Amino acid sequence: MIGCVILTHGDLCFGLKNTLEGMMGKQDGLLVISNLGLGKDQLCSKLQKAITEERFKEGVVIFVDLFGSSCWQISKDVASQNKNVAVVTGVNLPMLVKFFGKREALPFEKLVSLVKEEGEKGIRS
Repeated sequence: MIGCVILTHGDLCFGLKNTLEGMMGKQDGLLVISNLGLGKDQLCSKLQKAITEERFKEGVVIFVDLFGSSCWQISKDVASQNKNVAVVTGVNLPMLVKFFGKREALPFEKLVSLVKEEGEKGIRS
């Protein structure tokens, strides 16, 4: 299974999870982590534990809210030390819907690419 971690500032990750599962039902392999009350080392440890779950043999996509932030920096550090881990910033609902709608049908690299495209499509003026 390809796993999903939503790592954000504050309660955003919980809101995204609740909304997504309200639309699509409970999603196996969806983990959420908030930075609330966690120092950098604690956050890193929590993320490392999440991505190394045995069931995520096919890879993990870490969705982060803000490019350049502490959540992003920690995600990039953890991903650089782990095979088949991708970081996608600017998490939004269209990305997550596409991820969970296609993760069974696509290999890891194609899924990451598709999720990025979908996120960009969701940004319109």
